Formats: sequence, C-alpha cells, structure tokens
Amino acid sequence: MLRAFRYKRNFHADDGGRGRGGNKTGRAGKDFVIDVPLGTLVTKIGLDGERTVLGDLVVEGDKLVAAEGGYGGKGNARFTRPQNRAPILAEAGGLSEDITLDLELQILADIAIIGMPSVGKSSLLRVCSRARPDVAAYPFTTLEPVLGVVERNRREFVLAEIPGLIEGAHLGAGLGFEFLRHMQRVSGVIHVLDGSSETVVQDYLQVREEMKLYDERLLDKPEIVVVNKIDMPEVQERRAELEAALAAIKIKALFIAAVTEEGVGALLDKALEMQSLQPITKASQPKVIPILKPMTNMDGRVSIEKDQEVFVVKSARAERIVRRVDLEDWAIQTQLWGELTQMGIVRALERAGAKAGSTVKIGDWELEWK
Repeated sequence: MLRAFRYKRNFHADDGGRGRGGNKTGRAGKDFVIDVPLGTLVTKIGLDGERTVLGDLVVEGDKLVAAEGGYGGKGNARFTRPQNRAPILAEAGGLSEDITLDLELQILADIAIIGMPSVGKSSLLRVCSRARPDVAAYPFTTLEPVLGVVERNRREFVLAEIPGLIEGAHLGAGLGFEFLRHMQRVSGVIHVLDGSSETVVQDYLQVREEMKLYDERLLDKPEIVVVNKIDMPEVQERRAELEAALAAIKIKALFIAAVTEEGVGALLDKALEMQSLQPITKASQPKVIPILKPMTNMDGRVSIEKDQEVFVVKSARAERIVRRVDLEDWAIQTQLWGELTQMGIVRALERAGAKAGSTVKIGDWELEWK
C-alpha cells in the first residue's frame, strides 16, 4: 500500500556535478527510484493546480520517469576558442527538477463486491476465497478494500470487497471516494443487497446513483445482483415480494445465504460466466514511461527582462556558468563576457538598452556592464 508515504513525502535526487579542469565534464545526477505497489496512478500537480497523468503502473517491472535529475556541467575544454586557448570557465551541474506528484492506488482485481454497509460482503468474500476480512454487524467493519482469490472449475479470478457505499459517498461521505476509485479497474461487479432490509430497491438504486455521480462509466460494467440472508425466515417469507420488486426495475437477482453458503456456488458460476464474456487481453510487458516534454530548445533560449534599473538575463546555460565561477577574478570575468558574446547575450543586452555601468543580473549574480 501507499501508507509509507504518509510519513515521508519529500524525496531528493542528486544535482549534476560541476565541470572541472583537465577536460573533465561533471557527472550526471544518480537515478533516484521510489518503489510503489502495482496499480499506482501517478499524477503531476502543476504550480497552478493543473493535474497531468504521467502513467499508470499496472505491470510488474513498470517504471515511470517522472522528473529529470541534474546533468553534469561541461568542463573547461568546452570553452576553448581560437581567441581563448586557455579557458578557465566551466559549467555548474544542472539542477534536478522540483515537482509535486499525487500517487493514487487503484486495486487490481477482476470483480468487485459492492453494496451498502453490513449487507454481508465480507461474509461472501470469506466463503468464496481464502481471504479473511473482519466480519461484524455494524457499518464500516471493512476499512479498506480486501482481495481474495477464487478458484472454481480449474479457473481463478480475484474478488475485491469494496467497503459499504452510503448516500454522499461520491463526495467522501462514510468511506466515500477513497474506495469508489478502486472500482475503476474491475471488469464486473457483484452487487449485494440485504434481504432483511425494508428498502431493498432503494438501497440498490442509491448505490448505483453514487457510482454514477462518481464516474458514469462504472454503470457500464457487467453486474450480478445478489440478495443475501435468505437463511433468515423473514427473508425467505418475502422472497416472492423481493423478486417482484426487483423485477419492476428490470433486475433478476440471485438469492444466497453467505453464512450457510446456500446459492454461493451458483453465484460463482455466474461470475465465471461474466468473466468469460470479457475481452481477452494479452499479458503486458514491463515498460518505461518517459517524461513528456515539449520539443523546444530551452537551454539555448535567451531573453532580457528589465527590473527597474537591473537587466535580468534569462538563459539556463548562462546561469549554469555564473553559478560555477568566481566573479571576483578579473581573468574569469574577461572570459565570461567573451562567452556571453558568443551566446548572443551581449547583443541582446545592447538591444535592451544596457550601457556601461548598468547592472546585469544572471541567476543569483549581479555584474557591472563593461
């Protein structure tokens, strides 16, 4: 699960190493890998709150490159020119990206068991599989989805018990959308109703309404409707009444008793049949999902902004150079202005109105225009 991220939420990759003398380029920052469980949906949150889905990790071995670490700065040999045969400039390493990610776990199951609280979902899961969820006669015994593997007729599938859905679940009421999202991956649902409830039809329609309000596509999933607790005399007595009430909304339900396992075998056969009707998908291979970035050469872009009397240079490459050098050294300053000329920054400053004595700012450094 993703509980570990509750206590540690900030992760840092390395910045790139600085370039050095002796024709040495700085080392690139090392990869920093964060392990997450299968079924994790990774979303990037921008500064404006805009959300971009980066990837969905559903196959063992999937990797997502969410951000770039710092790359190594170029060494002094990169700045060799006919007019500068002994360069003493070198670049600082590139800074790693600073991003915010949202990690959302959606369980990987074939069929979800859904319904109102305390209708017998946990009991059904226990008798169908080797799962051992808590069972009690009060709402929200199940506080997180529980998975169980069902084996029948030499086939198997994964059942997921989704905690009870009440009115307002799509807004977070009860356990709300914390668990509605887990239904998005399943291929079908078993909708359990409490046969002893006085409002069976309303219970069914309410759960369906919450699914619709959360994501209308959930209503398109194949569904098996089950009336539970047929072992209770009062439920047995009103079975015909319940069948007629559900038939009025075009529902043909199965009747079971999860506690005594009555009717459970027929339910599992129906579930296998529902599974067989789903399209067969080939097993996916692990993949690396790269960062999606616009195809622009941001590194070579130069712009000048004026902040009162200060000319601010916007150039990633220039900022890497000044971050590395000692600007108090006259020889370095001389070579730096030569490099800024080669990059077109001097001409851009002249066009922006910079003159001798003007203050020029590059990154965190301020220089006097000469």
